[in-house]
Amino acid sequence: MSSEDSESTKTLIICVDRDNDVGLKTGIQTPIVGKDACLNAASRLAMADPEEADANTIFAAVKQYDELMGKGQECEVVVVGGVFERGVEGDRKIRREVAQTIKGYPAKESVIISDGVEGEEVVPIINALVPVVSIRRVIIKHSKSVEESYAVLGRYFKMLFLDPRYARYALGVPGIIFIGIVLIDYFFGPGAVPLVLIGLIGAAFVIRGFDVDRRIEGLRNLTSAGYLRLLGTTTSAFIVLAGIIAGVTPFFTPCLGDVCPNPAAAIANLLGPNPSFSTVLLWMPKIIGRFIEYSQIYVWIGLGLYIMVALVFNILRPKSRHIIRNVIALIVLGLLYPPVFYLSETLVSNASSLDQFVAISMFALAVTFAVAAYLYYRITKRREYPKAIQV
Repeated sequence: MSSEDSESTKTLIICVDRDNDVGLKTGIQTPIVGKDACLNAASRLAMADPEEADANTIFAAVKQYDELMGKGQECEVVVVGGVFERGVEGDRKIRREVAQTIKGYPAKESVIISDGVEGEEVVPIINALVPVVSIRRVIIKHSKSVEESYAVLGRYFKMLFLDPRYARYALGVPGIIFIGIVLIDYFFGPGAVPLVLIGLIGAAFVIRGFDVDRRIEGLRNLTSAGYLRLLGTTTSAFIVLAGIIAGVTPFFTPCLGDVCPNPAAAIANLLGPNPSFSTVLLWMPKIIGRFIEYSQIYVWIGLGLYIMVALVFNILRPKSRHIIRNVIALIVLGLLYPPVFYLSETLVSNASSLDQFVAISMFALAVTFAVAAYLYYRITKRREYPKAIQV
């Protein structure tokens, strides 16, 4: 067999330890290349933790190595490890170790040995470096007897309470919740406990549902323009929130006798402490009008700031197509201010300025749609679309 044919049949058997148990429990640094080195690592791992599945996976990789060598196949075996937290950094480490091994042993194909689905998740990463021709998943056999089932269950409970990776969730988080319940009960009384727990559960749902934790983690990779947009968005959100508070607060301002500090307080005073549904419905136009009157300027400033920051962000980005869209949004926001302002006056004064409101609203909307339609036409005309294939 020529040297070229021999090299073309070289196979690399890769044992994947994604959470790097072999490194953490034995101190051996990966990649571990060669049969003897792998057997030594597996033995030391089994001695350190006899219940560790990765030791069996390494032995399975060595067994696969012996089988291929017995058939005359030229091959090598290696153990690669990620990091304890897995994730992106762990996968990058696995990729580096596979690339390092291939430099010393230029294999043309690979066989992956893993102890579960998590090891198989790195197949695309390895396949980009050396073609994967086979994947073997090692599953530890257990007895079906009741006694050994309880023994296995006990091992999992032991892992749940003693392994730091799982104990932080099984013991740490409930412990914090119990301590919090005691403190809330001591300082605020037992009635506040359900509300606080519901609030914490809701906050956890919001954080996980909207990926708040990952977005916060991604702040480390933000550029200067990204920080500018984040600051602008946060500031605009607080301004809009201040506008909403400014629109609601006057309704809760008490009147001193017959003297009310503002019209909103007078409306609330007329409604009384327990207004009926029909009374609220009757006064709803005035309530909405006063709310818009007190909050509109803040809401418009907040929205305008958000659009301006987005405009600056897109200007700093090369070849951004959203600049015109931000300009259109600013124009529309400015044109909508007068009709919304006169809407509040109309609602408060019972349509005394209805004609003025309708005229200004129609004019503002007409100009808004005209500008938006013209700019949209210009944008779509400049975009490059794939040309139709002519037969």
